[in-house]
Amino acid sequence: MLWYKAWMETRARFLFSLCGMVALPSYYVYHEAQGVEKFARLDWYYHSLHTGHGLIAAMWVAAVIFLMMGGLLREKAVGASSFTLALPVTRTSLMRVRILCGVCQAMALAVVPWMAMFLVSRATGMATSIYQAVFHVVLLAGGGLVFLALALLVSSVVEGEYTAPAVSFGILFVDAIVLDTRSFGAFSPWGFIVGSEYFDRKTQLLLGSIPWVHLTVSILLAALLSGIAIKAVQRQEF
Repeated sequence: MLWYKAWMETRARFLFSLCGMVALPSYYVYHEAQGVEKFARLDWYYHSLHTGHGLIAAMWVAAVIFLMMGGLLREKAVGASSFTLALPVTRTSLMRVRILCGVCQAMALAVVPWMAMFLVSRATGMATSIYQAVFHVVLLAGGGLVFLALALLVSSVVEGEYTAPAVSFGILFVDAIVLDTRSFGAFSPWGFIVGSEYFDRKTQLLLGSIPWVHLTVSILLAALLSGIAIKAVQRQEF
């Protein structure tokens, strides 16, 4: 029942985001392949793929922020929280299902658009690397969980259907403009998911191995933020 409730609340936002994220990056890669001579340099093809990843990453972060808006505080603002709280479940169970549903949707939004873009790239004859595709997806899906947890936390402490996303986008803006620089790049979640630290401008490839340690830190940070969000909801008076 809780899973069905979580799905019904987010399905329109999820399906709209999925369609847009599949169509736009795939069209971009297809458009870049048109009119390109067969002897074009290899780095040009990978440049198109990496740029498409940046497009997916931007849309993905926006999508997870909108997916995680709502919850009990929004229901409190519109006067509907009493119906949800009357269910024979705990607030922790409500939050757990909301988080797991959001994570499943976020993973789908990371994998499906990249698969579509990769297949379009292969179909148009562009040189592609499965390892590069996996590298990009892992960075996005693993490192991006920080943004999902952050959006969850904001929606758990800030009332209003649109106020919480506005605050989340403000934090994202600060991250992308201030932290994603040469001095603070290692601390930027946005720089991590787009692969700024691993991207080589000469070859247009992500170099090195998948940074499992950094990914683990990102996942643990996301878990910590999610735990704080659960505690915040437990302490709220409805």
